[in-house]
Amino acid sequence: MKNFIIIFCLIFLILLTAITKTSSKKIEEKIFIINESIRTLKDKYNLVYLEYTYLSNPSRLVDIMKNDKNEEYIHLDASKLKTILKKNDRQ
Repeated sequence: MKNFIIIFCLIFLILLTAITKTSSKKIEEKIFIINESIRTLKDKYNLVYLEYTYLSNPSRLVDIMKNDKNEEYIHLDASKLKTILKKNDRQ
């Protein structure tokens, strides 16, 4: 009877260990997937933030173009532009 109790306890502990290991492995997989999703979202956020920073303030973009580029940059003021219409002459 004593051997039966010892064998039962060992089998119970082995099963308990297997169940614990399996559940912890599933939890680790979920954590990995969530971390990958967070990393992807952070990358997207950084790109959107960069785009917002550059495009939200046109004067800053003009300053960057003037200072950082070696090319000659001419800024055109949109309020000073005129529309030129070309009329087709039909005879």
